[in-house]
Amino acid sequence: MTTMTNCQLIFCEKASRCAPVVRRELANKAVRIVETRSLAGCEAAIAESPESLVVIEATASNLTSVVDFLVRLRDSFPQAAAVTVPVVDSATYDSVKLELLLAEAGAIGVFRSLLDAPAIARMAERKFQASPASDVSLQEFVAARLPWPTHTTP
Repeated sequence: MTTMTNCQLIFCEKASRCAPVVRRELANKAVRIVETRSLAGCEAAIAESPESLVVIEATASNLTSVVDFLVRLRDSFPQAAAVTVPVVDSATYDSVKLELLLAEAGAIGVFRSLLDAPAIARMAERKFQASPASDVSLQEFVAARLPWPTHTTP
């Protein structure tokens, strides 16, 4: 038997833009990173690790879905936390109003740039360290770390 936490860092972004930058920040840390390409895939990953930190890309086309997802996340997975990385046209959206909307929906942080990657990494580390560990078999421990496509969605 070994111990493992129910916490992961889950990225939900169409293109792998933010995840690689944060992954570099966490290079020597024990935080597990999962990338998904849809909110449905993200929700499935959270169901497997309900104490995770989620980084969600908010765009003009998915803003309503992201807000709905944040509200559901808060209700369905109270131990999880979410931050957003808005990628929206500043001419269409007022950034202050957008941040307020996302925060009200449940985001604990709204990051505007990839320059915020160290802050996201620190949040992930704190969340990981605060998550209680549970006993798992060696087989479960190894299976959770295999890089098979089951941890990603198209």
